Amino acid sequence: MESVIINARISDKKKAEFFHTTESLKPILNKFCDNLEINIDSKNNVEIHIEFKNKEQLENYHSRNEFNILKGTVMSLCDDVEIKMGDAQVS
Repeated sequence: MESVIINARISDKKKAEFFHTTESLKPILNKFCDNLEINIDSKNNVEIHIEFKNKEQLENYHSRNEFNILKGTVMSLCDDVEIKMGDAQVS
């Protein structure tokens, strides 16, 4: 099993836009991964956990436009963004 974990912090002002975008992306993203979870806690910390069967599936997914849209959404609407692919820190 391979995974991508995205951690970030979102402001209250941007929460609605974040939810709108991620909810519309979920059905599309779920076609390319085994599991997708998006959680926001009471302090506005966001954790997105995406699981893949293997490294090949992860690499194929990483190059898709849908992943770039998700990543762009997080980068533009959130602060303190950290992205981990497997054991590697991406940003």
